[in-house]
Amino acid sequence: MKKYSSLQFAKKAIFLVAVFFYIHPSIAQKIGGGELNPGIYTNEKAIKNFQDMRLGVSIHWGPNAKAGEEISWSRGVETPQPEYDTFYKDFNPTKFNADEWTKIIGDFGAKYIVVTTKHHDGFSMWHSDFSEYDIANTPFKRDYLKELSEACQRKNITFGTYYSTLDWFHPDYQPYGHGGPGKIFPTFKDTPNYNRYLIYAKNQVRELIEKYNSKIIQFDGDWDSSWTHNNGSDMYLYIRKLRDDVLVNNRTDKGRYSAPRFPDRSPWRADIYAGDFEERERLTTNLNDGSEQIEMLGKSAHPWQAWVTLDRSQWSWKKDFKFLSSKEVVIDLLKTVGDGGNYLINIGPKPDGTFEQAAIDVISKSGVWIKSHANAIYGTQGGPFVEENKYTSTLKGKEINLFVLDDSIKKVVLKNNNQKISSIVDEKGKKVTFKQTDSEIMFDVENATDFVRCYKLVVK
Repeated sequence: MKKYSSLQFAKKAIFLVAVFFYIHPSIAQKIGGGELNPGIYTNEKAIKNFQDMRLGVSIHWGPNAKAGEEISWSRGVETPQPEYDTFYKDFNPTKFNADEWTKIIGDFGAKYIVVTTKHHDGFSMWHSDFSEYDIANTPFKRDYLKELSEACQRKNITFGTYYSTLDWFHPDYQPYGHGGPGKIFPTFKDTPNYNRYLIYAKNQVRELIEKYNSKIIQFDGDWDSSWTHNNGSDMYLYIRKLRDDVLVNNRTDKGRYSAPRFPDRSPWRADIYAGDFEERERLTTNLNDGSEQIEMLGKSAHPWQAWVTLDRSQWSWKKDFKFLSSKEVVIDLLKTVGDGGNYLINIGPKPDGTFEQAAIDVISKSGVWIKSHANAIYGTQGGPFVEENKYTSTLKGKEINLFVLDDSIKKVVLKNNNQKISSIVDEKGKKVTFKQTDSEIMFDVENATDFVRCYKLVVK
């Protein structure tokens, strides 16, 4: 996760041309290990299950929450590096309760979770056999990650972990940044030794998979110059050998930053770069504060995930938070699934291990709507009708679920791409009169609701 202002997020967004089909698992078999791991393809069952889940929650949390500044990026900037590196000595989130977390996440309707285990600041949020800079050496001492993994299993929530390959604390990582290495790891005559760091990173990733049952590994730090195409491809193969059904985002490799072979921030070349799904790190498209807007990213030939934040400016908890509204969350989710993507929204816990009540209120209210429209979200494909900021759709079998996003719309006119519609009903099951030609499908819509207006179109 890179730190950007709202405007910078907009400028850094990936702009992809819309591709009007959904990636079927059979097509997904063409992605996987990239050019350096020929014959290694994405696990078909695992990627299908991932796409069917559609909605997940991301967690950015660590000892830095004490300061209320951004995780890692504030080290050596807003917070002096020596002070930042001692936050762990006071980290004691006694109000953390894994079952309460998973209840909140489950009530939202999320089917999976991805939690930060090691961010760029190098702190390990689990009992790691390979680091003394971990949660075991805090006053809290408890294995937070183990508790959360087990709570997710009880709630049938798929457990995933975020891991940064970039590490400003470890003395073997190069180049040094944001204050340079910490003082806990031993140093040797050959320090920094990047190959030794790569072994360290692999050992930690293996712990996440084998000890904590992580089914998703979401890498970050791919943009750093030290991390190479060879490193990423090798890490991907290492994980697939550990457990074949673990999914890895394309940030294990250099697929987002493919220069000089391709333009910077070009669409993912999955035939070259390893990964099981495309990661799109961005803020919501629904900001309405006069700032530059982020263009909708559009459909993809590959499985993809939008990674967004509930807070409008920061991943970690901050005192002066400004959260999206429930309606904005729902609309952003629908835009994403309408384009065939998964939606992963981040929440930053407070230093004591609880969430802001305002955050709980937003996702709880969103969750009521999401669950009442579950059949139109989970297990769907991107639909055939999409017009940015006006409407979007999902597809399941012969049913098209149309979501009218613009409250001002009184009449829907859909461009008909050889669809033969037999019936249309609103979300209450009431039949809707419509007109259909070879080029258009037209019908009047009801008055605006608290969220969005929904219609089911049945294809002949």
